[in-house]
Amino acid sequence: MSYNNRSDNFSVTAGRDGSRFFKGNHDFRFNQGSNRGFRGRSIGGSRGNRRASYRNLNASSSRYGNRYDRNEDAEGDISMSGDSSRRAIHGRGSYGSSRGRYSNRGRGSRRPTTTASRYNQKTSAETWFKVMIPFGSHISQKDLYSMITSSIDGPFDPVQYSTDNKRAFFYVKGIAAADNIRSISRRITKPDGHKLILHVSPANVPPEQSLSDTVIEKLKLRMSDRYDPATQLLNLSSLYTDEVLSKEGIKLPLTRFSTMSAITKIVVEHIPELSGLDVSNNRLINLGQLSDLVKGTPNVASLNLGQNQLRAMEELEKIKGWTNLAELVLDGNDLCNNYGNQANYVSAVRKAFPKVVRLDGIELPPLITFDLDTDVKLPESKGSYFFNDDIKNLVVAFIKDYYVIYDSDRRRDLMPAYHENVQFSLSCSKNPMFEKQLGFNSYLEGSRNLKRIGHLDQDKLAKKIHTGNLHVIAFLEKLPLTIHDIHSFKVDVSLASPTLLSFVLHGVFKEKDARSDKLIRAFSRSFVTVPCGNGMVIINDMLTLSNAGYELTKNAFKSGAPTPSSSPVPPSSNRTVPPDVAPGAPTPFLTPDQIQMVEKFTKDSGMNNKFSLKCLQENAWDYQRAGQVFTNLHNESKIPPEAFVKDTP
Repeated sequence: MSYNNRSDNFSVTAGRDGSRFFKGNHDFRFNQGSNRGFRGRSIGGSRGNRRASYRNLNASSSRYGNRYDRNEDAEGDISMSGDSSRRAIHGRGSYGSSRGRYSNRGRGSRRPTTTASRYNQKTSAETWFKVMIPFGSHISQKDLYSMITSSIDGPFDPVQYSTDNKRAFFYVKGIAAADNIRSISRRITKPDGHKLILHVSPANVPPEQSLSDTVIEKLKLRMSDRYDPATQLLNLSSLYTDEVLSKEGIKLPLTRFSTMSAITKIVVEHIPELSGLDVSNNRLINLGQLSDLVKGTPNVASLNLGQNQLRAMEELEKIKGWTNLAELVLDGNDLCNNYGNQANYVSAVRKAFPKVVRLDGIELPPLITFDLDTDVKLPESKGSYFFNDDIKNLVVAFIKDYYVIYDSDRRRDLMPAYHENVQFSLSCSKNPMFEKQLGFNSYLEGSRNLKRIGHLDQDKLAKKIHTGNLHVIAFLEKLPLTIHDIHSFKVDVSLASPTLLSFVLHGVFKEKDARSDKLIRAFSRSFVTVPCGNGMVIINDMLTLSNAGYELTKNAFKSGAPTPSSSPVPPSSNRTVPPDVAPGAPTPFLTPDQIQMVEKFTKDSGMNNKFSLKCLQENAWDYQRAGQVFTNLHNESKIPPEAFVKDTP
């Protein structure tokens, strides 16, 4: 039983064993630190309180938690970071717990509470919520909204999208919309293989969707006073504390979407010829909301971003549309402290704005460039390219046959596709578009990535090249099993002659044993082939792997890829399975000792690797017996000419 006195915040709780526990302002049991040494039964069950304590501790120290404690953030909203925001929605318990939203678990726990129960029906539809997506700035707004829309039930009406260095933000209205978004957190797989995380918290100050007509008219008048027609310069410095607007009781921070949207509309309609802009001292932490203004004012050549809160040079990528920018001020931003010397700082700025000649009031030396027109755009990529239909039919048939076998569990059956002295190399690297992504642990051992190894270490580089069809097939069988999307394939034939055919293949694939079947890899494969009989064999094979971007993944495997069989090559009468292995069971291709035995038999007999391997397998890897069988068959002229590397006397 419990006796509560709300006036002095004191309570007594009796346990089932008759023990009593007291709670007051001095109660050490409700601290978030260690409770070792306390042997009594804690209120609500010790297990529940310990877990609640850990959850609260993690919440307050969260990597993505708001660093301001109940202060206004850059958008003027009251921060509710850590436990305070969680209590505002769910009470004192776990936030989004998989076991339900309870204040505590164990005996004495409170009854379950839901988001809707914290609000009455009348106000629930009017409540605003802020959604934060860690690493969301690496996904375009269109792609982000598309992923969310396709995963939730009900309407999705976000407003005021913005980003900082890594995160993305937007607002939704109503508890139902907030619950819908919260329910799909960690259930959407991003192109980099990680889950999309959606943090939802109430916004105490409802965001303005638009300014009133009265405020817009007063803003127009103030912008007119701040605009110099002679220099075509608009001065919006310290607009949040503008004296004239403040006397009218109007505060218009540039960090708010509604403010920047109104300013953009006014500028585009009345002064599209704008050539200079000063937005210094406005507490800007990102430049995403300037993107629409960039599109409407292409002639801006002077920009002052000084005395703001920009932390990374990558923010300049969002306003690269101002291609004529010649004068820039960044002094007073945190990003200026990220560089050890002036040369590196200037170089980083010029990556975004190569025409800048004046930076932070200092004249810069002219940039050394090639005499090229920087405004020329590359043509859009096209589909596959073939010289003619004959080559197309040959290459397409080869690729289909190759990948049916490659996606099976018997890649050894690809040996006839490789020349006796073929060379193969693999290189893999992470996609630079993504901040976090799954690696290539299964591939790194054989990767010949020059950046990873170093181009000066010739010994390591040579060891990563696999020479000979035996070594190539043995290496391919060690790689993870895959499923390729043939409908994603694009082929570029670079050289076609009667004696040589070279082509590059691009596409996507999945790994059968991957942690997530939604993780999609991208590949590029360069084949160099020579004629052989009615087809061709590979003499050089270079495979490059990376993680696929969103453009490649959004349509991948939509048409359905062919289902590979375990052994797509029809069994032949002259192929045998080792006697100690059951038919159909997956077996290793060749051990290193067996590869050496085949190479030695090839040298001694004069036959190629294919027939040497066949001879050894059919004689249970008994080298002497295989040699005797070869000698007898050769003397009887029963070995076909194509079995030999060259004719023997």
